[in-house]
Amino acid sequence: MGEVAYSVEELEKWVLEADKEGFQIRFHSIGDGAVRLGLDLYEKAQSVNGKRDARHALEHIEVIAPEDIPRFAQLGVMPSIQPYHIALMPRESHTTRVSAEKYPYIYPNAKLVRSGAVVSYSSDYPIVPLEPMLEIYHAATRKDSTLIDTWNEQERVTLAEALKAYTLGSAYSVFREHELGTIESGKLADIIVLDRNLFTVSKEEILQTKVELTIMDGKKIWNRSVTDVANLHV
Repeated sequence: MGEVAYSVEELEKWVLEADKEGFQIRFHSIGDGAVRLGLDLYEKAQSVNGKRDARHALEHIEVIAPEDIPRFAQLGVMPSIQPYHIALMPRESHTTRVSAEKYPYIYPNAKLVRSGAVVSYSSDYPIVPLEPMLEIYHAATRKDSTLIDTWNEQERVTLAEALKAYTLGSAYSVFREHELGTIESGKLADIIVLDRNLFTVSKEEILQTKVELTIMDGKKIWNRSVTDVANLHV
């Protein structure tokens, strides 16, 4: 059984105060009890301070109760997911700590992506490598720490869903979806060019994918074939 680092009363006081001041709040929430507590606190803030476009978030969400899944969209709370976490440790690190009926709700992904909530992906660096391809691969395959077996296959998402969560979803999570996250007129030209088309290769090739070119705000800042960045030209 886990426990909170601070009392529920203290957490509620801080959430109400921070929300009233316009802050965006993020909680680490590993167990289903932590997820419910976080949602309850955000719901309390809405009832006291009024509903606004706060985009509060819950990080990780390693276990969730099924009845709490629709609450994210209802409350406008963002699930912040790190798909590679499924492979950080053997699955027994989780299955030995929760009852069998909770097994299908360990490391939820597709249920949240398709719940109507806006989901953002991230790496959780430096806990894991700063490597988006790892996150995309595990989101689309649900491979566990063995890289052979899959875990809760029903939580796989499509490649398009994974890319959207890692781009537009992440931009939305920091209130920058109007300038980042998609390639369209009026937005910053923050673009990478990969060495292969992810939509036409096997899922295993995602892990071998390399960045050929990096562009930020329309300027070339890195090219795999050029070692001297100063020699790059727009």
